[in-house]
Amino acid sequence: MKKRILIAALSVTIIGILLLSLLFIDLFYRSAVDSAEKQLRTYMNFFDASAPFTQETAEALAEKTVTARVTFMEADGTVVADSFAEVEGQTREDRAEVRAAIAEGEGYSVRESDTVKKNMVYYCVRMDELGGVLVRIGIPLDSEIAFFVDALPSIIWFLVMDILCCLVFAWLATSAIVKPVEQLTREFATSSGGVKTKYPELKPLAKMMNQMNADIGDKVARIKEDNRIEKLVLDSMEHGIVIFRGPSDLILINKTAAQLLSYEENEPIALFSEDGEIAELLASEESASLYRKFGEKDYNLRFTMGDPNVLLITDVTESMAAARSKNEFIANVTHEMNTPLTSIKGFAELIYAGAVPPERIQGMAKTIIKQSDRLANLIRSIINFSAIDSDELPDYEVDVSELIAELIGGFEPKLRKKDISLKINVEQGVKVMSRRERLVEILNNLISNGIRYNKEGGVLEVSLTGGARPCLTVRDTGIGLSEEDKTRIFDRFYTVDKSHNGGGGGFGLGLAIVKKLCRRAGWELKVESTLGEGTAFIIEFCSDQQLKS
Repeated sequence: MKKRILIAALSVTIIGILLLSLLFIDLFYRSAVDSAEKQLRTYMNFFDASAPFTQETAEALAEKTVTARVTFMEADGTVVADSFAEVEGQTREDRAEVRAAIAEGEGYSVRESDTVKKNMVYYCVRMDELGGVLVRIGIPLDSEIAFFVDALPSIIWFLVMDILCCLVFAWLATSAIVKPVEQLTREFATSSGGVKTKYPELKPLAKMMNQMNADIGDKVARIKEDNRIEKLVLDSMEHGIVIFRGPSDLILINKTAAQLLSYEENEPIALFSEDGEIAELLASEESASLYRKFGEKDYNLRFTMGDPNVLLITDVTESMAAARSKNEFIANVTHEMNTPLTSIKGFAELIYAGAVPPERIQGMAKTIIKQSDRLANLIRSIINFSAIDSDELPDYEVDVSELIAELIGGFEPKLRKKDISLKINVEQGVKVMSRRERLVEILNNLISNGIRYNKEGGVLEVSLTGGARPCLTVRDTGIGLSEEDKTRIFDRFYTVDKSHNGGGGGFGLGLAIVKKLCRRAGWELKVESTLGEGTAFIIEFCSDQQLKS
């Protein structure tokens, strides 16, 4: 700004000084010409018409004027005498002042003389009383260029003064104009409450800046909020996401991916170079999916190659577990159904072929009925397990204390068969919101397991407490559970007894049904067990739907 003001001021003033100089030089030159013409008229008065028209007379007149050139000519312009040079006999009729004098009686001209070689002012008069002879007097006069050259030192001095004045003006102008603007700009940059100015000329600018500041503030706030939401969304994602151009050129990584890949800020992702298969994939620049295990979980790494590249990390632990569970489910169902079907078909074929003695037919028929019942129970268990998700019947108040008393008698034969002692510690009047058939399913499965996996001569304890959090506990002194069994005991078709012979073991659906019913009702199901010492299943009826005793 200062430089522009200085350049503008210098340009204007220099051009102005030069134009004024030329104008004044022209005026001075014209004034000099007028003065010379008046002086020549005065010199012409010195001419004595009675004197002879000779060279001596011309030189005498020139001496009276000191610097003048005197020329006498005939009426046609032929030179008779000249005080400066011997030019007698030469004609000057082509000179402007001579032509004017011949035609009009007198004439002036300002020109460079070919004889004197100077710029001259000539005044020529026709002397009619002497027969029309011509008298010309001329004096030297500087040209306009000479006037300019003479004035040049003064012009240069004025230009120097002009530069100094412009420097002072630029400083004053910037102080008076630029500084308020700079102050307004600094205030705009540092103030958060808007800018003000005492200068009326700058008030529209201040208003515009305040509006701009408000708009920028809104946009920055929106950008920050968008970034916050984006970061919140990315960091809240269960999936990990990495956007990158190369192992060391990372654009974005969310919290989940950073934790899984052990990423440290401003460091390359180690997995991209240490894992050979991933390194080859990145080098090939082809999109692909890989599976890797981080900790105890399985993850799918989906690389989408482009500009930039995107890595999506998805936790597939549950889906892979579900796939394994599905395969196990199919294998277990097939196995569980195949065992009784093989027995039924085998005995039926023997009976049909007549290859069985009559005394053994009744035993075989009994086996067929037993295996048919086992197959029917398996099918019923599968149907019950699947039907839980679609059960939308309303809950109602169920007296759990009364239900235990009703059901426990049905287990007396099994208890006597294994010589198991039964302990009942049930508070009366404990009620929960559920349905009778659901609680019957839970109690039957837990008590059946407590008998099936108990030791000969063991103890089975059924406890029920009321209060703020009613709690059911079924505890046995049986074989107990290993750490692996504890993590899988509620999986479908998982059994501690691997024989699948239909003797002591079940189908592995009972506890899966119990867990599913508890989860649906919002109850907390826990297992406590020590291998070789026994197991306790605990249900806390902690749903908001429960009724306290």
